[in-house]
Amino acid sequence: MTLLIELSMHNILIPESFPNLPSALRKLQEMFVLDEIDSQLLVKLLEDDPLLCANILKLVNSPHYGLSRKVASVHQAVMLLGATIIRGIVMAAVLKKSFPLDISPYHISIDTFDTICALRVRLLTLWLKDEVADIANLASAAFLMEAGKIVTSNAIIQNNLQGSFSTSLESMSIEQAEEKLFGAHSYTVAAKLFQQWEFEENFIDLIAHITQPKTKEQQILHILCKLINTQSILGDEAIEEVFGMLISNNMSCEKLKNTIETIQKEQI
Repeated sequence: MTLLIELSMHNILIPESFPNLPSALRKLQEMFVLDEIDSQLLVKLLEDDPLLCANILKLVNSPHYGLSRKVASVHQAVMLLGATIIRGIVMAAVLKKSFPLDISPYHISIDTFDTICALRVRLLTLWLKDEVADIANLASAAFLMEAGKIVTSNAIIQNNLQGSFSTSLESMSIEQAEEKLFGAHSYTVAAKLFQQWEFEENFIDLIAHITQPKTKEQQILHILCKLINTQSILGDEAIEEVFGMLISNNMSCEKLKNTIETIQKEQI
């Protein structure tokens, strides 16, 4: 079964349910909706799918999470990163099974796409880990906010729009190029996706307002999006633009500057 999202002259199809682990995912979502996180039950649900466990361990052991020791089990991963970030990793892994994995319309590989998602979490946690109360939820949103591009990329390929999209990217931003094709950008698609899959309303709002933030949390995701995206990772122009945004809002640039320098050194 699929949910048809009609955007402009082209349609985007979103599955109504995940093709894998439907029961486990429902239970996982229920825990978050009810705010009753049972870490032991979460571990048990994940361990029932060895392939998913392997994907989780591969991601958490990547250098982007900055863990000081190798994580050998899902239980360790949950204890070190927390249930909210693990939820983001799980949802991303299952989302990739729901659609053909081809992000080529955005001129990047799947590995680069994964790097972008993980680097945003790394940047966020280094920058604001002691300053934001619900940083775990923000980290989950940071990891998943590009999920819409998996969907729009599939729609671009299915509608043979690669050439048109690529031409648009030469003269406009990604969001503008997406809106030209679909009448909405991929963050709108991601918000509809997570709404269909019964994410919490505050999470959906975070994703939906990334390009036009209204709250501090949305502003943080907006900054992450500016700094790390499918066109540039910590580029000089993006850094300068973000620092200008912080200064205009009477916010300090020093800690973010130090965080960016740390991540740049890690990438060498």
